[in-house]
Amino acid sequence: MKFWTVLIALYGVGDGDVESRVLFPSEAECSAALQPMQAILEASYDDVAVLCERSTLLSASPRPKARGE
Repeated sequence: MKFWTVLIALYGVGDGDVESRVLFPSEAECSAALQPMQAILEASYDDVAVLCERSTLLSASPRPKARGE
């Protein structure tokens, strides 16, 4: 089963912290985006943390698609 997964990026800007969230339809897709997102943010910011958090909401039906006749 596929669950919606949120990529959370935390980084410092000036005296404050910024939190950005990007929604992915699966944990695998979120995991694939972790390294590239980390590299992009580290090019501009010093204090960076990136993680994936899986939700409990299904992003795809658990039932198989009906076959054509």
